[in-house]
Amino acid sequence: MSISRRKFLKHAALATSALAGASGLGACGIFEEGNQTSDESEGEDIVRPVTQDKGTLYIYGWATYVDNTEVFEGFTKETGIKVVGDAYDSNEVMLAKLEASGGRSGYSVIYPSDYMVTQMRYLKLLQPLNKKLLPNLKNISNEFLNLPHDPNAVFSVPVSLGTTGIAYNVKAIESIIGEEPTDWNYLWDHKDQLRITLVNDPREVMGMALHISGGSYNSTEPEKIEQAFLKLRELMPAIANFTTDAWRDPLASGDLMMCMAFSGDAISLARQDPNIKYFLPNSGTSIWTDTVAIPRGASNIEGAHAWINYIMQPEIAAKISDANSFGTTNKLAKAMIPDDLKAIAALEPSAAIVARSGRISKLEPEVLQIYDGYWTRLITGLG
Repeated sequence: MSISRRKFLKHAALATSALAGASGLGACGIFEEGNQTSDESEGEDIVRPVTQDKGTLYIYGWATYVDNTEVFEGFTKETGIKVVGDAYDSNEVMLAKLEASGGRSGYSVIYPSDYMVTQMRYLKLLQPLNKKLLPNLKNISNEFLNLPHDPNAVFSVPVSLGTTGIAYNVKAIESIIGEEPTDWNYLWDHKDQLRITLVNDPREVMGMALHISGGSYNSTEPEKIEQAFLKLRELMPAIANFTTDAWRDPLASGDLMMCMAFSGDAISLARQDPNIKYFLPNSGTSIWTDTVAIPRGASNIEGAHAWINYIMQPEIAAKISDANSFGTTNKLAKAMIPDDLKAIAALEPSAAIVARSGRISKLEPEVLQIYDGYWTRLITGLG
């Protein structure tokens, strides 16, 4: 079962609760031979040296951030610092490794998603940024520098903008239904004709149902959470599976017609296959960011700041956006991304969509238990 980036929210809240009691927290790629990367998802227990070697920088992140040979080589050419990147496939894996290391993981740069920054701040696992060493911070749009997960970007810099929307097979939709979708309600309006998947993520799926019912992605009201469950239960005849990743080939072949998906995954497929489209529902959706940060105990603080400053160069930010098919927070990079990516309207939500959208945030354990209970009933068909 694939682990979603947002599946961590449940575990993060439980960890927070446990710690409080004791005292009185999209993205995969294909590696080319010779890249200085390792795929953590294959189970290899990578141990990086904790040294004072300023000539090497160890990075731990989503694969699309650590398998870009061109970006790595450019940094080395500019700074003289060799880069070694290791990949993880969930925020959970990253957090567990950093916690277990006690600040001696060997990594000096990490790429936590926005909600994970909140948890890592609470656990004091992040090093405050020295903004005097980050002159390129001026290239990041101001709207991303004061987000709830890290006000005033004290510990992290948002580098990629992601959304949750719908990918669909154009020919399949046109041949069976006719009209193309524009909003979430399309799923319910045509549930007897559709074959779809929803992401394997209770907060995203339950949040979507809450959202279209006029509530919040982060609702704490049991009655509204139950209403979201009941609404989703109406959709069950159309749902082939709950999966975050295993929808791409079936959608491309027409075995599936529509799939709830994270933007980087869906847009990557749409760039390869013109019969696949990705759109953001008119009524809004969840919006999220991936960030770059420095973990507590990092041995190459100077090199870490140099890396963060380097990837905030507009041309580098554009290369990264091209590699992972996410939107960029770099205001100067927007004009530099490839035309085929720029042409996808859903790459970055419009101001109108943003105004109608939300961000998923951490909830208390007792509330998450309510979500989890309804989610279990939904995916097991216990009703």
